[in-house]
Amino acid sequence: MTELERRLYKFLLIVDAAAILISMVAGPLQHTAIAIGTGASAGLISLCLILYGLHFWTRR
Repeated sequence: MTELERRLYKFLLIVDAAAILISMVAGPLQHTAIAIGTGASAGLISLCLILYGLHFWTRR
């Protein structure tokens, strides 16, 4: 991975964590649409990060 890819990966990890936290807070506050939307976004980002990480892990 290049330095740019590492920075982007770390940025997406932070965004993913923030989306998970927002989803966990919005649910109990009865903001269902926000909780579902951020949960789905976090799931999609997580899946992409896992697949991208496996792609580079198998190259080594």
